[in-house]
Amino acid sequence: MRPHVHLPLTRLLVMIPFTFLLGCAKKVASRQDVQSDLIQSISLASEAETFTSYIRQGHSTYYFASGHLHYLLNEVNRTTQELSKTNPSPDLRNALNIDGVQLKLLAAQIERINRNLQHADVLADSEQQIREVRMTLVQANSSL
Repeated sequence: MRPHVHLPLTRLLVMIPFTFLLGCAKKVASRQDVQSDLIQSISLASEAETFTSYIRQGHSTYYFASGHLHYLLNEVNRTTQELSKTNPSPDLRNALNIDGVQLKLLAAQIERINRNLQHADVLADSEQQIREVRMTLVQANSSL
């Protein structure tokens, strides 16, 4: 039988917040972590670009397009939120900042597309904007 360890109440009260702070501390992101984040963002931008082309060519119903754009927007926003919790080393901070900015631009374009599903000129412009987002992310990834 194991003996019971009794900690004084004051020691326990000091240890709980300290343990909580350790658990909440941000892990420093490695180069591989940042590259993984960038690749995920590139994938989202690629999907948005391809889907916008699909919509523009008339291959999607209004309801399917709207639903899929809603899903994509949720994924972009979730990824952006996860990215905001990342703590990169100083040499990786710029790449992570680029990722965050480009994800916000991607979200704005997805919202714009969803509001203009019937406007081919807006869809073409948004597709080009998304392509630029994707290319910026690819460039940021290749610079690591």
